[in-house]
Amino acid sequence: MRITQQLMTDNAIKYMNENLNRLYDLQERAASGKEFQRPSDSPSGFVASFNLRSTLSASTAYLDTIANTDSWMTTTDFSLNQAVQLAKRAITLTQQGATDTVGDDQRSAYAAELDIILQQVVNVANSTHEGKYIFAGFKTQNPPFTLVDSDSDGKYDSVSNTGGIDETITRILSPGVSVSLNTDGQSTFSPLFQAIISARDALQSNVITQIQSALTPLEDALQKVNESMTTNGARQKQVRLAKDRVEKAQVELKSMLSAKEDVNMTEALSYLQQQQTIYQMVLEVGQRAISAMSLFDLLS
Repeated sequence: MRITQQLMTDNAIKYMNENLNRLYDLQERAASGKEFQRPSDSPSGFVASFNLRSTLSASTAYLDTIANTDSWMTTTDFSLNQAVQLAKRAITLTQQGATDTVGDDQRSAYAAELDIILQQVVNVANSTHEGKYIFAGFKTQNPPFTLVDSDSDGKYDSVSNTGGIDETITRILSPGVSVSLNTDGQSTFSPLFQAIISARDALQSNVITQIQSALTPLEDALQKVNESMTTNGARQKQVRLAKDRVEKAQVELKSMLSAKEDVNMTEALSYLQQQQTIYQMVLEVGQRAISAMSLFDLLS
């Protein structure tokens, strides 16, 4: 094979372009800090990175759900604690009214306060979180409980509900892990509503035996609210444990993603420096080849 000056020049240009492309790739890696910019750079690496990013995105979605669930349960705990305090006050008033040391006027005053407590408990039972009624089951857009004055005598004698308030809303916290989000409004509050109404009416009747009989339903209703608060607390603990697990998993996923994608900067800069040196040498050699061809063309 005859080596012509033209062939030498073409090869010089070819090698200059190849080395320039290598230099560009190394500069891109060093500047971006990533091993690859497009699937063609590393098909297997891109697939592995894509899968890790998908898993990381899913875990972020779980964390969003967990944060909303925890916030909802915090609101639930606050509301139930209010109900507990109101129930305790109702018991105290009823106990005081059941003694012989108070008169009719005082019992009437206690009854009037119980009527206010009833309204306050209904307001608590209609608590909301981000515009949604937390004790309403799936019907979160409407208040679950309404005071009823069936005789139109200015005295509330019952509390109605919208139905469906005993339904359970479930939230998925991570693969295979779920929790009941809401508290059963029906079983939590209905006994307390009725117990307060009965105690109020007993105080208004001014019959001590009736007042004393009203104490046990109040205490049972308080116990039910306490049980609901305990259950909500246990669920919230589960939610926070799930949060810790997902956050730890995210740290591991990010570490694995970094190992797949991120460039070893010391190594990348070293390769870049070597390639820059090589490219300069290629330029010098190529320049000589091209200069020689120009001189040959001139002489011929």
